[in-house]
Amino acid sequence: MRLHDLPRRFGLGPGPADAAFGWRLLLAVLAIYAVAFAAFYPRAATNDDEARYVQQASLFLEGVTSLERVHPLTGERIAYWPSRYPVGTSAALLPFVWAGGSGGAFLLPALSLVLGVVFTARWLREEGRSPAAALLVFGFPSCLVLGRVAMSDVPSLAIVALGLWLFWRGQDRGLPCWLASGFLAGASMCFRESNALPFAPFFAGALLRRDKGWWALLVGGLVGVGLRLFSSWLVFGDPLYAKESYKFEPETVLERLPLYALGLLVFVPGGLLAALAYRGRRWPELRIAVGLFVGLYLLQTHSTAETGLPKRLILALRYLIPVLPLLAFAAAEVVPRQWARALSALSERAQRRREGIAGAALALWIAGLAAAGAGVHAFLDRWGAAQARIGEALERHIEPDKVLLTNLPATLKFLDPRLRPFQPLSRFEVTPDDAARLAERHGDYYIAFLDRSDSAWWRTDREQNAEFLARLGLPLSLELDLQATPTDRLRIWRVRAQP
Repeated sequence: MRLHDLPRRFGLGPGPADAAFGWRLLLAVLAIYAVAFAAFYPRAATNDDEARYVQQASLFLEGVTSLERVHPLTGERIAYWPSRYPVGTSAALLPFVWAGGSGGAFLLPALSLVLGVVFTARWLREEGRSPAAALLVFGFPSCLVLGRVAMSDVPSLAIVALGLWLFWRGQDRGLPCWLASGFLAGASMCFRESNALPFAPFFAGALLRRDKGWWALLVGGLVGVGLRLFSSWLVFGDPLYAKESYKFEPETVLERLPLYALGLLVFVPGGLLAALAYRGRRWPELRIAVGLFVGLYLLQTHSTAETGLPKRLILALRYLIPVLPLLAFAAAEVVPRQWARALSALSERAQRRREGIAGAALALWIAGLAAAGAGVHAFLDRWGAAQARIGEALERHIEPDKVLLTNLPATLKFLDPRLRPFQPLSRFEVTPDDAARLAERHGDYYIAFLDRSDSAWWRTDREQNAEFLARLGLPLSLELDLQATPTDRLRIWRVRAQP
């Protein structure tokens, strides 16, 4: 195939897109990702939230929803949920953890990424667009990374993509699709409350347009929301329970605006512009849906400033993952239309030259996606191996029935609450006097500090760890000094109770 033919195969030219070619291309890239995932299968949880979801799923398998933990300083018995997030992610992990233990949990995000991309592709194809445009979803860096991290982001992608596809189908194929779409919209809140936002303008539009069967969206949505309420009642004892959400602070928008512009204009090439220029069916609803979703997170004061820039690019932009199918769908309508307009003013020779340049760009983009789909696993495998060593060291050198004092933001993901009767104490909540009382009350105990240097926030934390040790005034014996990575150093001390 010649390069100047490639844009036409994508639908950038006269005639329909080559759907068979698009499917082959898409599935080939997904297959590369899946094979590399299997070859470099994740070894350990690498994120606090991920560890919590997996631990909560493990509790569900044991037939309980929470643990009772003892506070080492007060002796108070505290009900403890490893995850206080919506129940959906931990519930979805159940079959994978049951079949493969905690390591089986990593199959959920990988499967969800594949399904989310395929659902988007089916939606595109049924609208006469190239299914290969779903590669815009796949190529988002947060998707590539979090496709191996057992969190709520990529499962949210799958459920939102399926729900939107069914909504579009329901416009032509009747009530069952809209009933299912409504249910998925409501049930998506079992994973994250904001997942319902991409659906809301389309459902409201169906009502305002007085579309036949709009009530099916309402009925399905109420059933889905009912599932969210029931699951919260079952696990937390309160159907309206919600973990404390981010606060709205418009004055902090500039902290996130450059990152979001990068994600929406570069990582999804021209994605936000495509949403604004979309002219297909339900164009007002699509624009509003994208604006609502992006605006919600742009105005919230969530921050990843404590991480280094590479991690920040992934973690800050992961919130945008559920809206990616809409951006890909809009781009698949806008780009062919604008391309045809641009070519119409050119001579035939100039058109072929322009198509050759576009074909080369497309070929490079596809090759880059395939390389990224394989390379991300090899790269993260090395980092995951180092994280696994840290977790193994903590488990091996700290007796599970002993009290642990630690810089909890750094070590939380490595600590399994099911193995420890005492609640780990954060350095932030303990004074040197408290540390002395711990020795009097419990005898020997452990201090574990994971010093990190990958951002200014963590370098400050490292300095505070050193200051705390300098003020402690207790006999310590160093049990471990492990330089796990160039930026991660784990040290464990045993505090000896004085006779």
